[in-house]
Parts: sequence; structure tokens; C-alpha cells
Amino acid sequence: MRTGDPGDLDEAVEAGRAAVRAAPEGGVGPSGAVLQLSIVLWGRYKATGNEDDLDEAVERGRAALRAAPPGHRNHIACLTNLGATLLARFQRTGLAAELDEAIEVSRAAVQAALPDAPNRTACVINLGDCLQEQFTCTGDVTILDEAVELARTAVRAVPPGQPNHVASLSSLCAALGKRFMRTGELHDLDESVEVGRAAVRAAPLGHSHHATSLTDLAVSLHNRSEHTGALGDLDEAVQASRAVVQATPQGHRDLTTRLTNLSIILLERFQRTGVVDALDEAVETGRAAVQAAQPGHRDHATCLTSLGNALRARFEHTGNQSDLRDLDEAVELGRAAVRATPLGHPHHATSLANLGAYLRIRFEHTRDTEDLAGAVQAGRATTRVTPADHPQYATYLFNLGIALREQSKYNQISADLEEALDLWDQVLETKTTSAWARIRAARLAADALAASDPGRAAGFLERAVLLLPEVAPRRLRRDDQQHALSNNTTGLAADATALALADTTGTARERAVRALRLAEASRAVLLSQALETRDDLSELRAQYPELAHRFAELRETLDQDSTTSDAADPGRAAGAAIRERHHLAAELEDLLGRIRACKGFAAFGLPPTPDELLAEATHGPVVMFNVSHYRSDALLLTHNGITSLPLPGLTPDTVFDRVRTFYGALDEATAPDGDRIAAQSTLRHTLEWLWESAAEPVLAALGDTLPRAAKDQPLPRVWWAPGGLLGLLPLHAAGYHTDADDLRRRTVMDRVISSYTSTVRTLRRARSRRRGPVGDSKSLIVAMPTTPGHSPLPYVSEEARRIRQLLPNPVELTEPHLVPDGALRSPEGEGPTTATVLGHLTECSIAHFACHGVSDRANPSFSRLLLHDHATTPLTVSALARLDLDARLAYLSACSTADPGTLRLRDEAIHLSSACQLSGFTHVIGTLWPINDRLAATIAASFYTRLSAGTGAMIDPDQAAVALHHAIRSVRNRYPSTPSLWAAHLHAGA
Repeated sequence: MRTGDPGDLDEAVEAGRAAVRAAPEGGVGPSGAVLQLSIVLWGRYKATGNEDDLDEAVERGRAALRAAPPGHRNHIACLTNLGATLLARFQRTGLAAELDEAIEVSRAAVQAALPDAPNRTACVINLGDCLQEQFTCTGDVTILDEAVELARTAVRAVPPGQPNHVASLSSLCAALGKRFMRTGELHDLDESVEVGRAAVRAAPLGHSHHATSLTDLAVSLHNRSEHTGALGDLDEAVQASRAVVQATPQGHRDLTTRLTNLSIILLERFQRTGVVDALDEAVETGRAAVQAAQPGHRDHATCLTSLGNALRARFEHTGNQSDLRDLDEAVELGRAAVRATPLGHPHHATSLANLGAYLRIRFEHTRDTEDLAGAVQAGRATTRVTPADHPQYATYLFNLGIALREQSKYNQISADLEEALDLWDQVLETKTTSAWARIRAARLAADALAASDPGRAAGFLERAVLLLPEVAPRRLRRDDQQHALSNNTTGLAADATALALADTTGTARERAVRALRLAEASRAVLLSQALETRDDLSELRAQYPELAHRFAELRETLDQDSTTSDAADPGRAAGAAIRERHHLAAELEDLLGRIRACKGFAAFGLPPTPDELLAEATHGPVVMFNVSHYRSDALLLTHNGITSLPLPGLTPDTVFDRVRTFYGALDEATAPDGDRIAAQSTLRHTLEWLWESAAEPVLAALGDTLPRAAKDQPLPRVWWAPGGLLGLLPLHAAGYHTDADDLRRRTVMDRVISSYTSTVRTLRRARSRRRGPVGDSKSLIVAMPTTPGHSPLPYVSEEARRIRQLLPNPVELTEPHLVPDGALRSPEGEGPTTATVLGHLTECSIAHFACHGVSDRANPSFSRLLLHDHATTPLTVSALARLDLDARLAYLSACSTADPGTLRLRDEAIHLSSACQLSGFTHVIGTLWPINDRLAATIAASFYTRLSAGTGAMIDPDQAAVALHHAIRSVRNRYPSTPSLWAAHLHAGA
């Protein structure tokens, strides 16, 4: 029945009744007629939700079975039909006896059907669906395992296009999704999504299983997005769930469930993206679900809870502490959900857990101790009724821990805190729980312990740091990885490092080494992940060429970070790309294991050992700053070893205020109506504070390892690893630049030559590629005096002209420029498009970009250099980072190319300069903020003049830091009171 006309169903029911009345007693006739009437009554129930039809369908089904004993030609069909109608009625009433009977008759149907009988597939699907419901009631995973195997059997037995093909796929999709929710095995969820997509493709709009297939797929996509953070899955889940709701008429028996699903998914989308419209829609959709729910509806409690969660989220988002209406309503909904799910109900624990969360949040705002006691009570009850191996068990422990900590703070009962710590410890050890949830538990525990037992607190955060690779695995696209890190790990690196130093056990050196190890593991997680696949492959190619070839292929493919385009079916295209990425990431992990098992490659792609990190200080001190609300320090790596230096003046709040003030002054200094004198004064004062609070204490502590140079003698070098917010300030420019020009000037610039690195591992990799002068290698100059859609850069042409004669074998790509008649005139040769530039980079040792740069604070991987085709094919961080070059020097004479970007990813160092380092450049010149076009040309010319001794031959990129230092100091000496003009440039690398 595919017409959708209710009148057809009514006519079919009447015809069925007439056939029953006309059928003679005995023989095949009565059984067949009654069976057909039961089937059409059930069909009308599915279309209209009329419960009288379902009740009659069950009774007619029983009558048909009585008339068709074993051996009767209709016996199996009657068993199958009765099982299906009993299951439908159980889903409405929740009566266990009806589910037991449904399983009994469905199992009898499977046993009675011959292995190759056409009707056996329907029997198998029915039994599997019944077992899925039994699992929901009991939580027994062995029952679900059988349901999965039954669904697989059905899928194998029915080819595409045949009856029950879509039903078998839908059954397998749902069973796999349920098993993931019970066991946490991600491969089940991946397969559930794949099978769900196949079901949707096989059941287009108008098909009787279209809505069911879309619903199952939406649920699995949402679950996967919630577990992995993949935004593409979540967007597709929203799209599918909307389509289901739009296709469901008012009064339909499944409208409540489908509205509830959409509300849940929309709330997740708000939490993922911050789009308030999604939150408001989640609330309104949740209200519609509650209003549509019939008394006794099986999903009544779920729709109450989903609306409560949406209201709670809206209360927390609005921040209006004086208006508790949303939260009060959430509490009442939570209580109603608990009443609707008595002990033994499959959703009893979920209802209790949500009520406990609402009460705890309300206590935090009202200090009503009854709410707190209720939260603890609900939390304890939730954990009592939930199996310890259930994936949600850890979440319930986590929430109970929060309530107990609140209770310990209010009542000053230490036992409550110890219990909370024990619960969070259990969460950390629960491997079926998401990594981000385990990290949150560790951070709560560490915060509770930091003041009284910093060593134990450090232990919690050390375990959290080890989970970071799981938060942003390779299977995720880059923007999803960034979101996962920004949402769950902000400040973790600093806190772990600080608590390791605060630990009172062990020696000072042991504490410093531990702090270094934690800082290295928790900073620049994505960069470290990329470095794992950037080891030199020459040795691997020589000994194991097949492994090296496949490794390079997988690395290149995963670095693409793109999805396939398919205008006809974008969801299918995105799904195929996500699925392929998951498989490739798994293969790469397996391949890394195989490579490390080969003789001589045990450390392939692994991070350096602490001793290897400390060895990097033989070239000059490495200073790693760490700013945390627990304490702030600098780790000093020198040829004598490692020490730590407390820096009490670098509190997070102070650094934040200084950064905000500094960048506000930068804006003021360039604003047409700004007070430029006051702005420059503010910049100078910030640099002076930076000297007093950070640079000077460090330089003093380095002592004999950093001797003061005599006049006209080379200055010693220092590598700064600022990390976090401090990375937004120019440590190399700290000091009192208006002091008299003598050997005692209090500035970093007059004491040392500065370089930057995000981690010591990054520095180690850069140094492994040093090779002296470049000789006859090519150079690339990319000059954009004009840029489509942006203001001209009048001094870029002058910059290109001045450096052209200083670079070896230069290849110049210059943007066409306007001539007086308004026409475009192109210089000879190729234009500066992204594809052309990327092609030339593979052949050049030196690359100089003179153009506009954009730092994207929302998505730092989309920060970009603006070339001719920037509007369609931008040269982004992602595009640069996936290159694997044998290159020496990248000079980014553009704005904000070393800007760390969004504060929530402040430890990740995602910017154009780090992308160039990752792509293979040993040295990179970048900028922290927008630069002056005229002075940029002067600084670049001075830099290359120093680098080449003015001859244009035998340039030595390994002198890049020295050359930049002298170029910047020369400008500083001319404009000491105007740091905005000269303090932005920095050197990163060896």
C-alpha cells in the first residue's frame, strides 16, 4: 500500500472483515482470511495510530494461529504476524508479558521456517527486533549480540530490491547502534551509520520504511557525532531528523518519538556550534513532543527529559541568574520523567540522572540544601541501578562526583570529597567512556586536590594528558579536531605542568623533567600528531619500500582533509568521505605499528625521550613558559640540564589583561582618529612589564649559561617557547627601549638573539634538517601589490625589486597591476595563484611572500595568505601544512602570520608560520600583528642583505635568526618609541 490514501486502508479492512465472514469453517480459508484481516488492521494502526486497530490485530492474529497449527500452510505466517503485532503493542503498553509472548512466537516462526524459505527472512527480522526490545529492558548484551547476528543473517539473505531488504538493513542499523551505546565499541557505530545510509538509499521518499530508515540513521549519526565530535555527522543527523518530522502527520503514533529525536539533535548542534537558533528550536520542538505524547506513550519520559535538557541549556546560556523559570520547569519535567519511569523501567536511570543534574545546578544558584540533597540522592540511585559496564555508568559517576564535591564544600565533610575523587578516578579508568569525559573528570579531581595534595593532583592530570591523542584522532577532519581540543583541553597543558612543579615529592630536577614531558605531550597536539608521520622516510624506503610507499600514500590522503562533492546527494558524498577517512586512519595506525615492529624502527614517529629533548639545549638555552592559575614558571633547558623558575607576576588574569591592552593599543595606533602617542606609550609599558615579569628574571636565572656579550661580539641565542596567551606578546621585544644606547640597556633585543618554537620536539625536527648555505638552489618571490577585493600594498613591488637581486635563482610571481587606463597588465610569466605557488614550492629552498595575510580566529587552520585566487582557492594553513618539502627558509612578509589565533586553541600554535615549519621549512620569518607596508620592505631588504653579505650568492638560511635580529634592531634604533612598527617580526625554527 504505497498511495498514502487512508481510504484505501479502510476499504481493505472492510474487505478483510467480509472475507472472514464468508470463509467456511475449517481448512485453510478461515486461517488465511483472519490472518489477512489482522495484517490490514495492523497496517492501518501503523498509518493512523488507532490503538483499537492494534488490539484487534493482536486478537485476530491469535485466532489465525489457533486455526493454523504446526504443519498448516499458514502456520509460519501466523506466527510471524502475531509476533510483530505483539511487539507493536508492547512498544505501546510496556507490558513485559506481551514482549515475552512476542519473542516466543517469533522464535517459533524462525525454527519452523526452512533455511531457504522465502518467508524466513521476515521471521528472522521480527525475532531480532523483539530481542532488541528485550535488551532495552534488561541491558543484557548477549541478547543484543543475538539480535545483531539475526539482522546480519537477514541482510545476507535478501538482495537489494527484494521485500524485507530495507527492513533487514534498518534492523541491523538499530541493533549495531544499540550495541555501541552498551559497549562503546566505535566500529559498531561506524557500521551502523554505513548500514543506515544503505537503508535510506534503498527506501526513497514514499517507501513504507523511508521514515524508519531516516530515523535510525539520524540516531546513529548523532551518537557518532556526540562521541567523536564530527560536525558533518551532526549536520546530516539534523537534516535527516527534520525530514522525518516533516513527513510525519499530526496524530501519528511516532510523532512524539521523532520530535524528541529532533529536539535532542538540535540541542547537540547548539552545544557544538553555539548557534542560538538551534537551542530555541530544540526547546520548541521538545514542547511539541510533550504535547503530542499520548498518555502512557513509551517515549513520554524521554520527551520530558529532552525538553528539560533544552531548558537547562537555555538557562545556562542566557546567564540570567535572577530568572530561574527555565530551570524550575526543567526540575518539574525531571520529576515527571522519574514518575513515568519506575524502578525497572529501561529509562529509570536516565530520568534520575537528569533530575539530579537539574537539582544540582539549581542549588548552585539558590543554595537550597534540599536541592543539593536531592541531587546526591538521585545520583546514588542512578549508579545503583546501572550496570558497571554500561557506557553511561561513568557519566553517572561523574555527575554524582560533582554533587558530592558541592556537598563537601557546603558541609565541610571530607568523606564526601574523597568519595567524589574515587568516583572520578573510576571514570578515568573507564575505557568505554569518551576521552573528553575522562579528561573532565581528571581536571575536576585535580582542581579539588591542587591546594592540599598537588602531587596527587598532578597524577590525575598526567593521566588526562595521555588521553589527548584520543580527543582529536586522525579519523576526524581538522575543524572537528580543533573543536574537540578547544572544547575540552583549554588550559590543560598549563595546569598539568604547573602541578607537576608544585609536587613536593622527588628532586627539583625530577619535577622539572616531568613538567617538561607533560608540556611537550599536551602542547601543539595536532602539530605533534602531524610530526608523527613526518619522519624522514629515506631509511624506511631503503629497507622496507612497500611499507614506506603505503605510509606516504596514507599520509598524503589523510592530509587532504576534504570531502567529496556530490551535488545530487551531498549527504551520501560526505558520508562516503567520512567513512573512507575512518578506514584510512585505522590503516595508518596499524601501519605505524608494523613499521615500529621492524628492526631499527622501534622509535619511528614517536616523540623524543626527555634526554633527547634536553640535548637540544646544547645549541643555546630553551625557555618554556607556563602560565596557570595554580602557579606560573619558566622551564630552563641549558647545557647544564633543566631547572624551573617561579614567575609569580605572570598570573593568567594579568597576562590576559596585558594582551587585551596591548592589542587594543595596536588598533588605536593605526586607527585614523586614534591617539597614536598614547597607544605607543601603552605598547612600551607592556613591553616593560614583560621584561620585569618574564624576560629579565629568566635571563638572570640563566646566569653563566648566557654570558653578556662584549661590544661588537655576537650575542648568544635563546629559543622561547611561550605557549598559551603569552604567545601573543613579543618576548623578543620585551624591555625598556627608550633607555640610553649602551651595553646596559634593559631589553631582550640587546642581550640575546631570539627564536621561537612551539615545542622542543618541533625545534628538534627543524635542526635535523639544517644543511648550511643553499648554493645554486632556486628562490621563490610571491608579490601581491594588488589583491582582488583588498587594498593595494604600494611598497610590495619595491620589496620584490630589492630582494630579487639578493636571492639565488629567483622565480618571481607577481600579481597583475592596474595601469592608468584601468586595464590589467600582467608581468611576463605565471601568475601568483595557489596552484602555481604550491608547484614552485617543491623546487625552491627559499620562499618569500609579500602579500596580505589573514589570521582566522574562528578557524585558525583557515588562516591564509591572499593570492590572486584567494576567494576560491585560498593558500591556507591546512594547504601549507600538508606539503612535505625539502626547504630552508620561508619569509612571510604579511600581516599576523604568527598570530596563535583563537584563545581556546592557544596551546596549539596553529598559524601560517607553524604550517611552513611543518611543511619542511627549517626557518620561518613571521609576524604577530599587521605590519607597516613601507617598513616591511626595508626590513626584508636588510634581512637578505645580512644573510647574503650583499652579494646575492651563498645565502645561509641558518643565519636567519641573526639576520632578522639585526634588521629589527636597526629599525628599533630609529623608532625606539614606536614598537608597533618593529616588534611584530619574529624568527621560528633552528
